[in-house]
Amino acid sequence: MRTVFVFFAGNERGGAAAHIHTLARTVVRFGNPSRYRFVSLGSGPLADAIATTDVRLHKIEGGTLAAVSQLRQLLQTEREVLLHAHGPRMNILAALATRRRRVPWTSTIHSHPAYDFLGSSLKSRIYPKLHMWSLKQAMGLFIVQSSLAEVLPTRTVLDVPNAVDLPPLPRGRAECAALWRDRLGIEQDARLVGVAARFDPVKNLDVLIRAMAHLQTQNAHLLLAGDGEMRPTLEQLAVQEGVANRVHFLGFLNGMADFYGAIEIHVLPSKSEGTPFCVLEAGTYGVANIGSDIPGLRALLQDGRAGVLAPVGDVGALAKDIDILLQNEAERAKYVDAFSQRVLPDFAPQKMLEAYERGYTVLEEDILRSRQFTRSS
Repeated sequence: MRTVFVFFAGNERGGAAAHIHTLARTVVRFGNPSRYRFVSLGSGPLADAIATTDVRLHKIEGGTLAAVSQLRQLLQTEREVLLHAHGPRMNILAALATRRRRVPWTSTIHSHPAYDFLGSSLKSRIYPKLHMWSLKQAMGLFIVQSSLAEVLPTRTVLDVPNAVDLPPLPRGRAECAALWRDRLGIEQDARLVGVAARFDPVKNLDVLIRAMAHLQTQNAHLLLAGDGEMRPTLEQLAVQEGVANRVHFLGFLNGMADFYGAIEIHVLPSKSEGTPFCVLEAGTYGVANIGSDIPGLRALLQDGRAGVLAPVGDVGALAKDIDILLQNEAERAKYVDAFSQRVLPDFAPQKMLEAYERGYTVLEEDILRSRQFTRSS
């Protein structure tokens, strides 16, 4: 049985970070912890979260050359290994670190590779090509959403679900909402809409801010949990649209339960998604979801049965969908119940771990057939 080295960025946030953290906890609770070693590139919130579990954790530091060298050395400490990377930069480093020694490696693809670097014109011209080059070197790839298989350069593509493993709400939903209204200094009858996402062009948060200016529900406020390079642009847009007093930039939050407990609707208007963890979180905490009508969200929201699907980039349609849900409690409850009954059972932590273990068995068979990989000495 090969030792699996799970390689990730220590400062990772968002859905991929939640996926990796859930995997670590699930390995301890339901799996074989001795088989796994978690490797963090640098420090940060994800590295800190993994450190609270009982998995073996190693940290490597430095730029590209130093990280590649340290990763190579770490892989040599076990006789038979499989490197499992998460994220574009980690995939590039994995390809470089394993190429000389011909160590097998894989990755979980959490998002469409073409959309990973839209926030930087320079990176968007260079890194997608490097990333796709690296993926060609992988033994096979895991995907969290089936449509991602169409754009990947490997023959072996393996499905793995995201998983939900969240603490219960610390207080009732009405109390959560009152708490956030007090924090924000807004009226106690304000209606709260929110989204948890990184501020990246792929998330289309500008569409959501523009939609706030078209709402018929005048006391609706938007809570944006997250951060990123687009924050100044989005803040200026809120001013331009005349909704700055109703759009609240919360930054990254430590613990999301109160946030989801406070909002009535979670809106994710993205251009592209895998299986977004924020939608799973919202549904788990009893929030009705609106998502853009793209493959990842269409599948997750059961073609509109477990949440509303809005046309991509359509400000007017999105505003109308938000208004309808805000004004119809029974409709919100219908979507919350459907999500709980139809969606969440497929995202149990055990199912994620079982999918990985099945995938590792497939990759092991491919490795044995290829005979090109060496054992670490």
